[in-house]
Amino acid sequence: MDIFHGIKGSPIKKKIILLALFSTLIPLLVVGPITFAFLNKSVENKVSTTVTNLLTIVNWNINTFVAEIEDISNIVFLSNDIHRYLTHNKKDPKHYMYETSSRNTLSNITVVNKPYIHSIYIGNENHGFLKVNQGNSNMNGNVFSQIEDTTLYHQLLDSPWKGQWFNSSKLRLNAGNDEPFLFGRMIRNLGTKDPIGVLLISIDPMIFENMFKEVNIQGNILVLNGDKILYSRNKMEMSPIQLTEIIDGSKDNGTVINYIDGKKNIINYHTNENTDWKIVSIVPFENVVQDINQIRLITITLLVIAFIISVVFAIYLSSRITRELGLLRLVTGQMERREIVSGIHFNKEDEIGKIGNRFVELYNRNNDLTLRLYEAKVKEKEAELLALQSHINPHFLYNTLNAMFWMAEKSKAKPIAKMAISLSKIFKLTLNDGNPITTVKNEIEQVKSYLDIQNIRFDHNIFYHFQVDPNILEEKLIKLLLQPIVENAVYHGLEPKNGRGTITIVGSMQNDCLLFKIIDTGKGFNTSEIDIYSKGYALKNINERLKLHYGDEFGLDINSKIDEGTTVILKVGLKH
Repeated sequence: MDIFHGIKGSPIKKKIILLALFSTLIPLLVVGPITFAFLNKSVENKVSTTVTNLLTIVNWNINTFVAEIEDISNIVFLSNDIHRYLTHNKKDPKHYMYETSSRNTLSNITVVNKPYIHSIYIGNENHGFLKVNQGNSNMNGNVFSQIEDTTLYHQLLDSPWKGQWFNSSKLRLNAGNDEPFLFGRMIRNLGTKDPIGVLLISIDPMIFENMFKEVNIQGNILVLNGDKILYSRNKMEMSPIQLTEIIDGSKDNGTVINYIDGKKNIINYHTNENTDWKIVSIVPFENVVQDINQIRLITITLLVIAFIISVVFAIYLSSRITRELGLLRLVTGQMERREIVSGIHFNKEDEIGKIGNRFVELYNRNNDLTLRLYEAKVKEKEAELLALQSHINPHFLYNTLNAMFWMAEKSKAKPIAKMAISLSKIFKLTLNDGNPITTVKNEIEQVKSYLDIQNIRFDHNIFYHFQVDPNILEEKLIKLLLQPIVENAVYHGLEPKNGRGTITIVGSMQNDCLLFKIIDTGKGFNTSEIDIYSKGYALKNINERLKLHYGDEFGLDINSKIDEGTTVILKVGLKH
């Protein structure tokens, strides 16, 4: 009991090592000697069983590969962007927008972990394109017309929804691919089931080489599609038709003993249910007999070696498993600290590694969505800012033009010219080439031009002074901040006093921000009785624009006394 209690409280790495050792040691000491006596009789069946299991694994790999290709075709089949591209028959901006979206969809499919895809074609009689992932295109001119002339196109038309596999040299999407391996599917309207285009995926036949590289048998392994060979590890000693005749008419899976060129061979085959491909292994019988003789001589040695290997393998296996768990723990720590997870690679073939990769993928995707949400909110605030700027009341332009009209009636050409040139400056500085950001210098020039026009109107009764630090003249700020405040000072402060009075503009930099004061000697008002933000849209506009652009700590403040005047304090940030 103490032993089991000690095992229960030990680390997972130790548990895995002990499990592997006991799992290996017991069969070696008990099953090994017993099965040795029956080795001669059972070796043939064991070879067949082993190969069958390998073929089952290969079949699983093929199913995984086929499922990936079918998943890709489903993405294309269900893509709204591709449907729009195939059904939009006009050569207009929408067509190019849909084509760009479709290409991006195919790029997302082929770029990430799909090097075995040579190219993907989508199109119909109106338009289409070939997305090349590996190598160069072999197609010139109208690709769809070349596809339409092949038998595979008509086979796809007869297939209602699923795709089909083809192995033919008549249609080569990629240059240098003499024996193309294609998957085709008709893209249909989901409502009417009518075909709207065709999808072709060209695949590197060497995908089987990578798929079978872990399959270790003393012979040949190949994949048949009907009477055509899709893959053969070694050179064939018989034609594909002969091999097909040997296994044709038999069950979908099984073993056949047959003589090829006078030599006995064990032929195992397995039929893939999704594609009807036959996975065939051909093992020469003489290799099996040779292995039996060697096993008889070195069985005892192998038992010792197997035990040593099992110990090493157990340590290695436990290290691999605990390594993935350690990486997973590291990742969760980074996630908890809200750090970016990068540079950590899990084993893609390991279940824990797959979970870890998926975990990191979802976490990074969530971070990306959070960033996009933040960008959307920033754009929304920018839109609100532009909307506020667009509501600036144009009454000043109206009054100025009205004053110019009456001056013209009195035929005073010089004042009219001065008003016109001042108005021109105001227009230029206001428009600012469409840029919402200007400089302090431009804002001051705009106020000067405005006061020059108003002085003509009020017979030069307005006196104004600028006390602006020269070091801030080139600082950036949002436009139309000072002129609307000066305009308020003229119309609500000085105009009731027949335009008599003084306006002083003070500008400086304090505590990493710009500080402006607009001081007038107008009639003033009682700030406790009047809500200036609800009464004056211009002041409210400026205050909201400052807060939207720079933050809540910025804005304007107003101090006023009746018959003494008003002071407006403007606090502007330095970041844009």
